[in-house]
Order: sequence, then structure tokens, then C-alpha cells
Amino acid sequence: MGADQERGRRPRAADWGVPLLLVCAELTAIWLLADKSGEPLGRARWAGAGAAVALAATTLVWRRVAPWPVLVATVLLSAFGIVVAGDTDAPAGGMADGVALYSLAVSRARRQAVIGCLLALAVAFAADLPESREPGELVSNGVLDSVCYLGILAFGQLRRQREAVRRSRLAKIRREHRHAAEAERERLARDLHDVAGHHLSAVVVHSGAAARAGDPKLIRQALAGAAETGREVLTSLSRLVDAVSPQAEGGGGLRELLPQLCQGLNRLGVPVALTVEGRARKLPAEVTTASYRIVQESLTNVMRYGSGGPVRVIVRYLPGAVELAVENEMLAGVRAVPSFGTGRGIDGMRERASRLGGDLGAGPAPEGGWLVTARLPATTASDHGTGWPEILDAVTIAFCAAPRALGLVPPEPLASGWPVGWVALIAAALAVRSALLWWRRRAPYAALSALTAVDAVLMVVAALWSVDALVLFVLGCPAQLVAVYSVACYGRAVPRTWHAPLLATLPWGIGLGTALAADPEVSADGAGPAPFLFGFAVACLVTVPFTAAVWAWGTAVATRSRRWETTALDAASARTGEVVHAERTRVAAGLSGTVLDRTARLTRAAERGLAGGDRDARAALDVVAGQARAALTDMRGLLESLEEKA
Repeated sequence: MGADQERGRRPRAADWGVPLLLVCAELTAIWLLADKSGEPLGRARWAGAGAAVALAATTLVWRRVAPWPVLVATVLLSAFGIVVAGDTDAPAGGMADGVALYSLAVSRARRQAVIGCLLALAVAFAADLPESREPGELVSNGVLDSVCYLGILAFGQLRRQREAVRRSRLAKIRREHRHAAEAERERLARDLHDVAGHHLSAVVVHSGAAARAGDPKLIRQALAGAAETGREVLTSLSRLVDAVSPQAEGGGGLRELLPQLCQGLNRLGVPVALTVEGRARKLPAEVTTASYRIVQESLTNVMRYGSGGPVRVIVRYLPGAVELAVENEMLAGVRAVPSFGTGRGIDGMRERASRLGGDLGAGPAPEGGWLVTARLPATTASDHGTGWPEILDAVTIAFCAAPRALGLVPPEPLASGWPVGWVALIAAALAVRSALLWWRRRAPYAALSALTAVDAVLMVVAALWSVDALVLFVLGCPAQLVAVYSVACYGRAVPRTWHAPLLATLPWGIGLGTALAADPEVSADGAGPAPFLFGFAVACLVTVPFTAAVWAWGTAVATRSRRWETTALDAASARTGEVVHAERTRVAAGLSGTVLDRTARLTRAAERGLAGGDRDARAALDVVAGQARAALTDMRGLLESLEEKA
């Protein structure tokens, strides 16, 4: 539902889910919270913080209907909860206003979303200012708040853009429906005129001339020509409507569509051979539709203008692309390449390919005949607005680096007493390590592998050097989880990603194993590799549930996105075939009982006249001429109806 549709409606039952979850989680956390002296919160402070949490969560019920008032209310209530609790770490703030900011970012444009983010940051900073014990704590909270709010803003704007992209893609498919119907009407009208109009007009002219001459020989020649022409018109009109099997367009991939398409033309006497090279795979709906239409149009042109020679259809699945080739061979004795009419069909195919970022060529084949080639990308380009994916990646890097960076500075630095040079070197290494996440979308598996290698080295160094260094490593664990999520969500080039969560546990196992092996008390009795193996196994067993859970989350998100591709887009694309089939059905219904029926009567009358005497032939000629004129009249009415429909 778009932002405009959300306005003015009442909250639904589903809108209560998040508020109820937040109330339960935050009230439980406040109950367990102890103040600086270690005593539980007093009754008055607990009641005030709890009331702020409950009110802030309740306002979230209207977050889709009125995102701006809800954001203002939640940030003020969250700030009030922090002040009442008397602790910047109190769970009374940050959750409800984060949800409200996300709803605002999803439903409003960039400017309003950024203003809302700045408002939430300003109020959070103002609430933290009187409660911070020293400047370092204020800076730390400010950095973490900035990273979190900016990440929420980026997530919301990306979802807004993703929904806009989906609406745009569906709109393109609806336009494709209209264009396909118009093109089919134009093709049917043009072919109907070429096939039936010319031949039936010739029957009328020849029949009239023979009737006026009165020569029995000319009359029989006219009847023979009319019978042959009638049979040709009946065959051609049947091909016109049934040139492509309508059942072939009900959905599915090229593996299901193209064989039926080629078999349909084989039944009509056009020899078509289909060859598939490379590993066939599922393509986006737009690419499948474009590929099918290009092959369909090429085969239709072959049927209309080809020399009657065999046709080859080749589909090549390449890395990142699919190539199509349709070539009809030249029959012996045919010197010229048959014309492809006005060229509008080729222009339409070329435009279809270019819309997807592909290209198409058509022209004489090297060995004679005609060749159409097309190369289409195997994936559709992302239409996300520029900036937000990069902002989200930068926020992700900052989120993963901030805890470690803050661990090197006051008020409670883990690096207390370390040489300045070592601190600078460690800070640089941590920055490089987090920066690897910049490639988490484009090359997620490479980013995870590089991150794992770097973390393994850092863990060994930390285990041999200082326990504080190990704690510093623990603070950076979100980077590994983000990398695992990215492999599951964006690693479509890798067939299976189940080993990603196992790979992410290796640094933990290596680090703990090294720490145990280096401990003099553990290895004093010459235990050999046992301490290392024990530490390695324990660390992996403890961490793999977390990495596996994140991997499952990323897999679920990717599956949901692909399900939309294969359901909504494929279903919408299949509608293109339905509207084309509807046009053929309409023309077939118009031909049946009118043009086809009169042409059949014309043919039978001509055949009876040829089998009878001269008087029968003369009477049959009158019937043939009358039926031909009536068929032309019906055909003109059908053509006019096609023009009115357009």
C-alpha cells in the first residue's frame, strides 16, 4: 500500500503487533535494570519510565497513518523515559522512535525522512547530555545514535525505493500488455488483408470477367482458380490465427515455452530445430518475456517471408546473459534473401532488447538465408535510487567499526597502557577489516572470505598478546554476521551458501584454540594439540548457532524477493500472452461463420461446378462471385472492428 493510500485510514489489527512486542521487551528490560549503585529502580522512576515506554509503543499503532506525529511523540516520550530512568543506557528510549523513523522513511520522500532523522538525533542528544557522566560517554552515545538512526533511515528509504521499483516494473508489464495487443491486432489486420483481401478480390475479378465472356473454357478456368484460391485462403487464415500455440504462453521459463512454440510451427509445415546450449536456469520475468517474443516474432517472419527452408533456433545460457539466434536456411535455387516486409517487426524486437540493456541484430546469414541474433542480460538492473545503498553500506561499516573504535578511546579504553604506535596500527587494521564490507553486495562471498582471513590473523595476534585484545575482537563480531547475511541474501552466483556460517566461525575457533594452546597452565604437561582442538571445537559450537541464524534470515529475505519475481512478475508477464491470445480468439471468432464460412462455400461451389456440366459451371460461377464479395464485405467489417479496438 502506498503512502497516499495509508493516509486517512484507521489502524488495522496487524498494526498492534510491533507495539505489543516492544512493550513486553522494554518493560522486562526496565524491571531488570539496576542503577549506578546496583539497586533496582525505585517505584516512581520505574513507573515513569514504564509509562513513557507504554505510551511511545501505543502511538506506534498509528505509524502508517500519521508517521510524522508518531515520530515526534515517540522521540519525546523516549527522551522523557531516559531522563526519568536517569541512565543513558536505559531501554526506555531508542526502540519506539526507531520504528517510527523507519515508518516515516518508508512512507515519505528523502527530504522529510532526513529531517525526521535529524530530529530524532537532536532529541536523543539532548536527552543524553544531562545524564552522561563524562564527555567520552556523550561522544560514544552520539556516535552510536548517529549510526543507528542513519541506518534506519537508509533501510526505510531503500524499502520505499524497492516498492517504487516494483510498481514501475508492473507498470512496464501492463504497458507490454497494451503494446502486445496492439502489435497483434496490427499483425492480424495486415495479414488478413494480405492473405484474404488480395485473393478474394482476385476471385471476384476473374469470376466477373469469365461470366461476361461466357466462354465455357474460361468459366472452368475461373472455377479452378477459385477452388485453388479458396483452399489457399482457408489454409492461410488457419495459420494466421494458430501461428503460435496459445497454450505456450501460460507462464514458465524458456525451457517450457520455446519447445511448444517450435512444435506449433512444425505442425504447420515449417521445420524448426531447437538447440539449448549451457546450463538452463531461471531468468527474470522480463527477460523470459522478451526472449520469447523475439523468437516468436522471428519465427512469424520466417513463416510469412521465408523461403520454406529449415529453421534453427539456438538458445545459449552464458554467465550473466542469454543469447538467442534464429536462422532460416536458403533453399536450393532461391537466390535472393526474402524481404522482411516493412522492418517494423525487427525494430520492435530491437527496442524490446534495448529496454533490458541488451542488443539485437538482423540481416543476411553468412551461408544464405536470414539470421536474427539477440543478447539479453540474465539479470535485470536494479532501479534503486542512487545513494541509499551506498549510504547503508557506509552505515553498516561504521556500525561494525564503531564498537571497536570506541574501545580504543576514553572513558574506558581497552587499550590502556598500550604503545601509541600499536594503538594506531590496530585502529588501521580494524578500519581495513570493516571496509571489506563495502563489497558485500557485489562480491559477498569474496568479502566474507577476506574478512575471515583477516579475522583469523587478528585473533591469533590477540590471543598471543592480550586478553583485552580478544575482547576488542568480540566487539567486532557484527561484521562477520553482516558478511554471512550478505552471502545468503546477495550471493546468487553461488549455487549453495550453507557453508558461509561455518566459514565465519573459523576465526573464533582459531582464536580460542590459540589462546588455550598458548596458556602455560593448560599446556604445561605437554598436552600437544589437544588444547587447541578443544578450544577450536568449543568456539565453533558456541558461535555457529548465531551465524546460522543470520544465514537463515538472509536466505529467507532472498527467497521472499525471488518469490515475488517468480509469482507477481511471472503472473503479470503471463498476462501478455493472454491478451495476445485474446486478440487471436476474437479474430478467430470473427472469421468463423463469416469469412471462413463463405470461403468454404466458395470452394465447395467451385468444386461442384467443375464436376458438373457447362450450365452447372455457369451457375456455380455466380455463387462463387457472390460468396467472394460477401467474404470481402465481412472481412472489411472485421478490419474496421480491429481499428476501432486499437
